[in-house]
Amino acid sequence: MSLSRRSLDLGFHGRLSFGVGSVDGIGGLVAGCGGRRAFIVTDPGVSRAGVTDLVQQKFPPEMYSVVFEGVTPNPTTDDVESGASALRDFGIEQTVVVAVGGGSAMDAAKAISLHATNGGPARDLADPASQLVPGLPIVAVPTTAGTAAETNGFGVITDVVGERKFYIGHESVKPRRCVLDPALTVGLPPGITAATGIDALSHALEALMSRNANPVADGLALHAVGMISGWLPTAVARGGDLEARSQMLFASNLAGQAFATGTGLGLCHAIAHPLGARLGVPHGVAIAGVLPGVMDFNLPVSAEKISQAASPLGVARSPSCEENARAGVEAVKNLIARVMGGNVLPGVTVADGMLARIVQDCLKDPVISNTPRMPSFNQVEEILRDAVLQRAPHSA
Repeated sequence: MSLSRRSLDLGFHGRLSFGVGSVDGIGGLVAGCGGRRAFIVTDPGVSRAGVTDLVQQKFPPEMYSVVFEGVTPNPTTDDVESGASALRDFGIEQTVVVAVGGGSAMDAAKAISLHATNGGPARDLADPASQLVPGLPIVAVPTTAGTAAETNGFGVITDVVGERKFYIGHESVKPRRCVLDPALTVGLPPGITAATGIDALSHALEALMSRNANPVADGLALHAVGMISGWLPTAVARGGDLEARSQMLFASNLAGQAFATGTGLGLCHAIAHPLGARLGVPHGVAIAGVLPGVMDFNLPVSAEKISQAASPLGVARSPSCEENARAGVEAVKNLIARVMGGNVLPGVTVADGMLARIVQDCLKDPVISNTPRMPSFNQVEEILRDAVLQRAPHSA
């Protein structure tokens, strides 16, 4: 990468609290954002696990709080509008939105915060011509190690009418405070631990391969790749291992910071988004299904970057950049197989007509602009055919 031809304007803001027990200080963080009241956004699973109760117990007696748990796995425009309505009923004066959960809760919280102050159809929040009123302050409490939604001001939302994912974002809803407490991730089941961990790996790798890559992102991404490849198998096999959970939670944040520097994400996420919107495939599972194929596709233009990742992956053994790059792709395939099994998408069936719609959605997804090698319709279709092991018979 030639730095003499580059200019960078990088902004990091917000405050991060990391460590076992760091959630104990959540009341002070909310107060530091000007909040005397807390509106907690989460999903039913996190609520049932008792995590939101734990968070509420950490607020001082004078800090009133309420829980909205109507967030679905792929949060929708309906989730956003119902959450914003509940937030307005609760009252927005001196209120801070506290996002507790995985990427779905944090994405929904950002959109709910914006919708509460702007109103109208949730889909209109994505209109680039709209002059949005700033949303309410957000404090993020991730309970998974993967999405890194706490590092940016964008949320991925599914339009229930168009069955497509779109982005809602604004600088005002980038979390001002983030609590990374590894103890909150201990109860995560092995399957979700694996899927979210591979999502974090994809963030690092796509930041590294991005046509907008920069030295700051490279450093963050490469360090994250090493942490994830080293600790994800332990976190999956021994979910109570606090060291593994700590390493993964921090690695996820580093990977998120990498793509938040302006690299964005790429083809892997452009494919995974419609798999979630059209077929309901969990995001991390979709990512794991297509990540190796995307890396293979990018090899002609990204061999140098993938070869750099081969070192933290532990497979850089050749003087040849190309050989190390191919070893890096194989290492990612092997890691996915180790933590998720060989057939990542065994239960997904895609008729040809739906396959075409997914490819079209992929090619229209804004993140594809960051990919280092722009694919054709047929090339995306080939990646999907390789990833989806069971397809329905030919249909229109």
